[in-house]
Amino acid sequence: EHGHGEIERGFNLREAELTLSGTVDPSLDAWMTVAFSDGEVEIEEAYVETRSLPSGWKIKAGKFLSGIGYHNQQHLHSWAFADQTLVHQTFFGDHGLVDSGLQVTYLPATPFYTLVGVELFQGKQDKFGASVDSELDNGELKEDAGPRLSTIFAKIAPELSTDSELQLGVSLAQAGQHQEDHSEDPDVELLEGDILLWGLDVVYKKLPTGAFGEGGLTLQAEYFNVEKDLTIEVASDADEVGEEVTGQQDALYLQAVYGIAPRWSIGARYEKVGFENELKEESTEDLGDSRRISFAATWQPTEYSKLRLQLSRADISEFDEDAGRAESKSFNQIYLQYNVSLGAHGAHQF
Repeated sequence: EHGHGEIERGFNLREAELTLSGTVDPSLDAWMTVAFSDGEVEIEEAYVETRSLPSGWKIKAGKFLSGIGYHNQQHLHSWAFADQTLVHQTFFGDHGLVDSGLQVTYLPATPFYTLVGVELFQGKQDKFGASVDSELDNGELKEDAGPRLSTIFAKIAPELSTDSELQLGVSLAQAGQHQEDHSEDPDVELLEGDILLWGLDVVYKKLPTGAFGEGGLTLQAEYFNVEKDLTIEVASDADEVGEEVTGQQDALYLQAVYGIAPRWSIGARYEKVGFENELKEESTEDLGDSRRISFAATWQPTEYSKLRLQLSRADISEFDEDAGRAESKSFNQIYLQYNVSLGAHGAHQF
């Protein structure tokens, strides 16, 4: 329902972000990103982070993007494509996994880069660990006290050569309270239970051989698998209350970006949601799969601006309750995007 500015056909001012960052004192750094979109203002991130803990430890507290996977921590202006991946949009929403909480990471003194992190979040999410805001439950579904969502992740970057880099990651996320509304007018069906996600990510980068990114190559992939264990808590048919409902869904994206000339790059991305996509209640329903393939060409005249043309073809699955099966709808997308950054800013993460 809420993303980085709702897109419609024609011209869009998608979103304007204001970022403030600085050193608070010898112990803390602070960061805040405020988004302006369609007359609304939202704090996307606002946190403090330690800068002087010993032995590779670091603590972050506030509202921030989770460290799970690779793509989730990136802001819109640093994406290699104009839109959110189907993987993150399906499981976390347009923003990705972002919430108020606490993160602790450990960077041990190993021969190659190794990072381990754990997070505790309040659990206010649109999709993963969602809450049903419905008048149909008569107040029977209530939010538990937080924190309700936790994650753990690890990343390693074994050394390959002087001109190439590799990072491998594994992630786990769990929400102890997840609610869903499966109502179909006039019938009411509200569910509550647990949701668990695990994922793998890999990023390979070949350093540019020419000026301004020419010859540089980035290969990136992430896979997530979600399992739900729910119970029907509210239903029009009283006999359904207490029945168990389980679901499993997975998703993958693969993308490559190559610098074909100074300040010019091309990219290709393939995405699929639903290699496995089942919901088991009285019977097992196959909810189908969704796919999208995208191609993008980006010109970056300076470090502070980029112009991108993107073409996409999508086949999106939608379950037809009347027909009792999943049906696919196909459509094309064309984006012409201009992105500008003002002021000095720190280097992007790996």
